[in-house]
Amino acid sequence: MARRPRPDARAIAPVAWRDGVQLTGTPIWCDARRRRDVCFVSSADRVGRAGHGQLIATPITLALLGAGAGHLAVPLRKPFTLGTLRLELIAAGCGLGSASLHVDLGGRSVLYAGPVRTRDVAAPADVRSCDAVVVAAPVGLPEHAVPALAEAIDRVVAWARAQLAAGKRPVLVVDTLLDGLELATRLAETDLPLAASRALAAAAARVPGAPPLPATGRVLVRLGHERGRATADDIAALVSLRALDHPAGFAAALAWPFAADRAQLLAWIEHTGAREVFVTGACAESIVAALGARARTLGPPRQMSLFEAQG
Repeated sequence: MARRPRPDARAIAPVAWRDGVQLTGTPIWCDARRRRDVCFVSSADRVGRAGHGQLIATPITLALLGAGAGHLAVPLRKPFTLGTLRLELIAAGCGLGSASLHVDLGGRSVLYAGPVRTRDVAAPADVRSCDAVVVAAPVGLPEHAVPALAEAIDRVVAWARAQLAAGKRPVLVVDTLLDGLELATRLAETDLPLAASRALAAAAARVPGAPPLPATGRVLVRLGHERGRATADDIAALVSLRALDHPAGFAAALAWPFAADRAQLLAWIEHTGAREVFVTGACAESIVAALGARARTLGPPRQMSLFEAQG
């Protein structure tokens, strides 16, 4: 009986989606939503309370997560080994402690990233050459116009000052912990009478060497899921990349460059030289369409709406 030919290792997808990204043929998961024995965490807002076994992350990310002993705190740009694998964490540019993971699998290499940011930060996203890259695209439609940081700060400050002049209490609502820490830190450098919510102040206190965020003031920065004491004078603005899609439910929607825009993300991907590109996130399909046949979306399967037109 003729033997079946062994599959070429390079014909097997280097990554797979199962409530998170698994590096094929390894025990390593990345930003997994369910408990895994070994999980790389690209930033503190990516894993929630999954209760993983061993976390691999930067020391700042582990501090923000409140992770105890037994996890692997890895500085940026310091290669290390895990079994036969050679790994390195590099800067992602998307907030305190954020990182991407480069893995040498022996026959090929993979670069896993959540969102990246390539400008307007002290440590923009690094890039490494690789055979395959995984990256998130929270924005990326052609019509998305992500402002530069200085412009975003000016818009938020101007809106808050206008509300204060009208006798209102401005509330700046963010999506994630890292977004809130960045916004509060940047606005603390202005003359706004700023106050950070309890969750944000507590998170900043967990970061070694980070200055405390102000706790009192008429301009409040808080997370979207936080519930505090509201007053009749409160007026809320969403400060988020979601503002580019004009969400309802807020007095204002102010875009902030928490991640790379379409052109920046496409340029970062090209600099990796990857032959295979896997894209996650809300705008994955748009980025994949721009990249062509070497790219594909990665994530949970989409269910067709019952009311979607049949063609």
